[in-house]
Amino acid sequence: MTTISDLSRDLIGEILCKVPITCVGKVRCTCKRWNASTRHRIVGKAGARQFMGFLMMDYKVCSLRIDLNGILNDEEGSVVGPISIKSIDKLNKIEISKVFHCDGLLLCATKDNTSLLVWNPYLGQTKWIEPQKAYHRLDRYALGYDKNKKSYKILRFVDNDYLPTSLFEFEIYDMNSSLWRALDVTPDWDIEFNRPGLTVKGNTYFFAKQKIIFEEGADDVDGDVDDFLLSFDFTKERFGPRLLVPFHSYLHEDTVALSSVGEDKLAALYQCMDLNAMEIWVTTKIEPNTVSWSKLYFLAVNNMIPLIGASFFIDEEEKLAVVFTLDTLGHYKRACIIGEKEYFKQVHLGVVVVNSGDKDPYSFPVCSYMPSLVQINQG
Repeated sequence: MTTISDLSRDLIGEILCKVPITCVGKVRCTCKRWNASTRHRIVGKAGARQFMGFLMMDYKVCSLRIDLNGILNDEEGSVVGPISIKSIDKLNKIEISKVFHCDGLLLCATKDNTSLLVWNPYLGQTKWIEPQKAYHRLDRYALGYDKNKKSYKILRFVDNDYLPTSLFEFEIYDMNSSLWRALDVTPDWDIEFNRPGLTVKGNTYFFAKQKIIFEEGADDVDGDVDDFLLSFDFTKERFGPRLLVPFHSYLHEDTVALSSVGEDKLAALYQCMDLNAMEIWVTTKIEPNTVSWSKLYFLAVNNMIPLIGASFFIDEEEKLAVVFTLDTLGHYKRACIIGEKEYFKQVHLGVVVVNSGDKDPYSFPVCSYMPSLVQINQG
């Protein structure tokens, strides 16, 4: 008699590619072979490939699957076919304003700025993290790990001199001890709160600019300042030196977004709002103290529609990028599929849902995901 463990690898892949990300943990209990299969990107018969990740949309965390084989062949404007976005029941009643990924764990910040949630979708484990004092709307966060102890940590910081009362806090949370500790940081740089960092190999990288010091009675300061990547090393618990980027952002309105490529590379998207030209670059090496970039850009488009609140991912084999963005009025969500030889297609994702009291720019970040057996310490 044929049993479930006798099924072919291709058939197992066909089944697994239809299982929601949040249910994969249950599937792994079926048998040892299925347990091994769910930890890899088995997505059906030979030649089939998928992008699997999460997307934050309308303050909800959604699972995201993209058929990389069919994405260049789907009909214009279709909301079905290669792109599948599904809400997550477990988090459906929670409004999320920020989401970050590291090593199979997601860090979610609630919209009301009262709590942080760490979640392993594969195992279904969660942990709520309360603040030492209070969280703030302008907080920046990052999730990474100490390579010596393999302990996961959360970086939280806010540095703002423009509010009626200035805010300056840098602290780190150790998920093993469940304690917050203050960090001694004297920044000579600025990281905009709506430009999130990206974690690669346990360390987080931010797009940053030289801090402008305004002195009373001084003339206006030229807005053209140095820009660079800035790392945070979770093992040493400190920010690293300025790292070169292969472009220069002149305007506050320019679009700069970061994305991971596999497990050890970083991609940077840059669009100049004056020209609407877009470039995507990929690192060949990245560490907290050094970075090198490919000699040529991954993709470049001379005349691209404005990419508002953009997040993206790339596929090196297909030589394409999928950018999640808003229309110029901020009313509609869309995915832009960009490929070689001026290939361009838009997929409409619906109307933007916002509340009248919202103060922050609308965005819907995307992050790739690989199943992880990392246990969340509940202590």
